[in-house]
Amino acid sequence: MFRFRSRILVTTLVGTLLAGGVAMAQEAGDQPGFYARVYGGISTLSDTRVDVGMSSASGEFSGRTLAGGAFGYDYEGPWRVEIEYTYRSSDVKVPAGFAGGGDYASTAILVNGLYNLGQLGPLRPYVGAGIGFTREVDLDLKPQTAPSAPPSFAPGSYSSSGRLAFQAITGAEIPFDERWSGFGELRAFAIDSPNLSGSGGKKLRADYQTFDVLVGVSRRF
Repeated sequence: MFRFRSRILVTTLVGTLLAGGVAMAQEAGDQPGFYARVYGGISTLSDTRVDVGMSSASGEFSGRTLAGGAFGYDYEGPWRVEIEYTYRSSDVKVPAGFAGGGDYASTAILVNGLYNLGQLGPLRPYVGAGIGFTREVDLDLKPQTAPSAPPSFAPGSYSSSGRLAFQAITGAEIPFDERWSGFGELRAFAIDSPNLSGSGGKKLRADYQTFDVLVGVSRRF
């Protein structure tokens, strides 16, 4: 977890230095007000060990979907504050004796602070960070279906809620007109100690750390 938090800090600092070095230190000129955004993209979950009771296996994850929305307020300066709701999902592959694959998904509510870095041609780069909690974290492990495969040890559904979540954000916005704009972002997202509960009293632990690439549209009110 320390290495991941270090990567979050580095991502934020690098985004700030790069955009700050090339952007003119000027205000965007927008009036303050409320806005809403919707977005989608790809979420790639870092490989991790999956523990069920005293048994463990190496979990390999492939990127899948991310979708969400946010509602916020743009102040008369570089700062914006918003609340977001985001769904992430990734496929998981584990040894056949452990399970026959599955899906690791989360829904999270976070409050983000975003700092606009000025103007870079038509683009408005920004960085930010967010903190909040998970509405649900769910890992579904399927049983092995191949006839010759050994019986699986850990199939079932494991879930938890109310876990601490945090993220770092770097992105850029491009205005279409006075109200509409498009944006793209890179995010590093993590959930703190996702210990999950399953049927029959089973307990599962698997880290949840993602790198996200997303695009979306924003509308000011």
